[in-house]
Amino acid sequence: MKEPAQDLKIQLKRTAEEYKLLFEQVPCYVVVIDKEFKIVRANKLASDMIKNLKGEYCYSALKGRKEKCIECTARRTFEDGMQHTGHHIWKLSNQGTLNMHVITGPLKNEDGNYDLVMEMAVDISKTVKLQDNLEVAHNYLESLINTSMDGIIGISKKGKVEVFNSAARSLFDIGQGQIVSLEDINTMLPKGFLAQVSEGKGHVYLPEAELKRSNGDKFYGRLIGNKLMGSKETIGMAFSVHDISQMKKLEKEKIEAERMAIVGQTVAGLAHGIKNLINALDGGIYFLKSGIGKGDIKRIHKGIETLVRNIERIRLFSKAFLNYSRFRAITPALNNPADIVTEVVESFAAKISENNIKIKLQVDPQLALVPLDYEKIHECVTNLVGNAIDAFADVDKDRDKKIWVTAYEEEGAIYIEVKDNGCGIDKDHRKRLFNKFFTTKGLEGTGLGLLMTQKIIQEHGGNISVLSKKGEGSIFRLRLIRGRLPKISD
Repeated sequence: MKEPAQDLKIQLKRTAEEYKLLFEQVPCYVVVIDKEFKIVRANKLASDMIKNLKGEYCYSALKGRKEKCIECTARRTFEDGMQHTGHHIWKLSNQGTLNMHVITGPLKNEDGNYDLVMEMAVDISKTVKLQDNLEVAHNYLESLINTSMDGIIGISKKGKVEVFNSAARSLFDIGQGQIVSLEDINTMLPKGFLAQVSEGKGHVYLPEAELKRSNGDKFYGRLIGNKLMGSKETIGMAFSVHDISQMKKLEKEKIEAERMAIVGQTVAGLAHGIKNLINALDGGIYFLKSGIGKGDIKRIHKGIETLVRNIERIRLFSKAFLNYSRFRAITPALNNPADIVTEVVESFAAKISENNIKIKLQVDPQLALVPLDYEKIHECVTNLVGNAIDAFADVDKDRDKKIWVTAYEEEGAIYIEVKDNGCGIDKDHRKRLFNKFFTTKGLEGTGLGLLMTQKIIQEHGGNISVLSKKGEGSIFRLRLIRGRLPKISD
């Protein structure tokens, strides 16, 4: 049997070898420092990185310093015998540097005293670099958000307002130190918009939204809401607000200018129409007088026919202009444009059949209700369909007469189109369609139908356009922008 002392000696030797192996192979840099801050031992990883460590001062060998470090963790451990951690920068022999997370602890004897400290260091250079890059990215994004001219709002998954940039504070009249809550955001944005973004997928876009400042004042903005998604779940919401109040003001001024222009065109057209009628009456009187003077019955009849024809024209002209000048203010209510277009087409059924015309009606079944004057828009569409029917008056009888009437919505605007393959309008006449009492229908027309249509559409904040080619047909298009439609009175 082995002696107990021999067994203990073997066990101690084995333990020493294990500790030595652990010291050398541990995956971090390990050095042992004495009270003079000299390195008395270093493991393989530390020795391979920095040569000739043993016997050198730690602050000199590891950090290239001539004096002790103020932030030295080893010194703090020598002072109180406790473990300490810190962030040190080691300088390598190749002029490179490493960011180290350092832990120091005392190497105590059996009696509890110690004169050595073990320092273990882990290279966190990649982590520090990544952290620096993240900080740069964060600062960049923060600067981008804060300097944006658009209001940027960010809401976390838990409903906390995490981002509310300077532009947003200016738009909604919120002080820099004032905290903004989810309830505040819900009040500022259009009713139901927050829930629509939260419950939807992707982004929600409102080209013209009515928003509310903290003091209750309203303004118009272009609003985008996004539901933010992580890899598997929702992480929050983001909103962008662009102030379009100035643009709305300019649009209103433009519409008003267009309305005033129509008034001017009306006066000019009236003067032009009256002048033409006076000339026509003068011609009739001339034939009548000269016929009486010469006793020429045919000439007298011609003068009377001319007077009668133009007096009838005066009657039609006066009636149409009176209706135009008495134009009542529009009274908007929620209506479906598809219903109006369908009713107009149905009202022309007999006339279309009599003239052997094929008409195709196509309306978008998804058209939503919009605020407009049903009767006035009905009048506009009636004018356009009536003009399309009249466009076949002078075409070849063998032509396959067709009219297409469509109603649809695209990018926040309602479109009503009336297309025909009739006689078309030449370039000179197209220029005169909307600025004078101009008609191509002779005695049958007054030239006020399209002016009336234009005025009604402008009262609704929209516009009318025409595409036409002589001999091939025309397309008249009404455009009603949702954001510019009149408000319904309470």
